[in-house]
Amino acid sequence: MDVTFELADSGRYEDFTDIAYALQFERGVAVVHALFDDPDLRRELNRRCVCAREALTPVEPPVVAEPEPLPVIETVQAVKAPSPSFLRRAAALFWRPGGLRSAPS
Repeated sequence: MDVTFELADSGRYEDFTDIAYALQFERGVAVVHALFDDPDLRRELNRRCVCAREALTPVEPPVVAEPEPLPVIETVQAVKAPSPSFLRRAAALFWRPGGLRSAPS
């Protein structure tokens, strides 16, 4: 019986039927049928097969989805034109038509 548990714990077999098939060539069909006649033994072998196969299966890290970027909210701000400097305002008085330069003589 130790051989059956070793085979189940190896992770190479899906359930007790695979183990029975492998053992029938080594031990003979009659011995295998008598060995696997016990339902508790079959359940235990199936449980061990599942546990061993799960232990051999590599665990993949969970895939984490990239978060969606937040929408860009553009705010419209009133652009205030800069006020002209003192020199520009003074020069505008002299250079515009009707300014100080073109005063009637």
